[in-house]
Amino acid sequence: MPELTLLIDETDGAMLLENSRLPATVLSEMVALAGEGKECGCARPLEVLPPPMTSKEEQAMNFCVQIAGYYHNSLMEGPGRRSSVLFQFCPLACKGCWVPHLHSPGGGELVPVGTLAEKLLDPRFERDGISILGGEPFAQAEGLLALVKELRRHGCQHILCYSGYTLESLMEKAKQQSAIGEILADIDILIDGAYVEALADRTEAWTGSGNQRVINMRETRLGMKWTLTSD
Repeated sequence: MPELTLLIDETDGAMLLENSRLPATVLSEMVALAGEGKECGCARPLEVLPPPMTSKEEQAMNFCVQIAGYYHNSLMEGPGRRSSVLFQFCPLACKGCWVPHLHSPGGGELVPVGTLAEKLLDPRFERDGISILGGEPFAQAEGLLALVKELRRHGCQHILCYSGYTLESLMEKAKQQSAIGEILADIDILIDGAYVEALADRTEAWTGSGNQRVINMRETRLGMKWTLTSD
C-alpha cells in the first residue's frame, strides 16, 4: 500500500517527503500545498560538499580514501542527525542504483583520513553520529579502517556503514582481508545487502530496498565468536 511520510528538519525548517510509489495526483497536491521540491535518494542529498583539496605530498604521507563528497544534517541515513561521506567506486554497480556516478574507480578525489574526519566532525554542525556510504566503502577496506580509527580518536561515538555485501559475505572476505574484520569489530551499525530495484517499494528505515538489513553490530558481536585476523 502506498505510504507518505513527512519529516520536518527543526534546524532549517526543510520538509522531506518520503514516498513509496505515490499516485501522481497525491504528489501534485503536495506540490500545490508546499511548492516545488527536489528529488533525492537515500544516498543523494540536496547538497553535497566537494572533497577537501589536499596536496600530493599530504596524500602520499597519509592513509587516504577516494570520496565523491560529504554532507551534514542528514536525517535519512541512520539514527538521529548524521554527517555522511560518499565513498567513490563500487564493483557491484546494482541495477537502478541512485548514485551510478559513484561506481567508477576514476571519480572523486583522494583525501587523507585525518582531513576527512575533521570535516565530518565539524563542530558547527550537530550530529548523533557518522554514516559512511558509497559506492562501496568496503572496496577501500584499508582506508575505511583508517577513517573509522580516526573518527574514534576524535571522539566519534556512533559510526554506521553501508555495504552492498551481506555481513556473511564480509566475514568471508575478512578471512583474506583483516581490515574488514577490524571494521566489523568496531562500527555500531551495518546496513548490508545489494540494492534490488524490484524491492525498492519494501524499504524499512534507512534502507534502499527490502532485502537490506539494519544490523546492530554491538549486539551481533556479543552473540557470536568474533575473529579479527585472517586464517
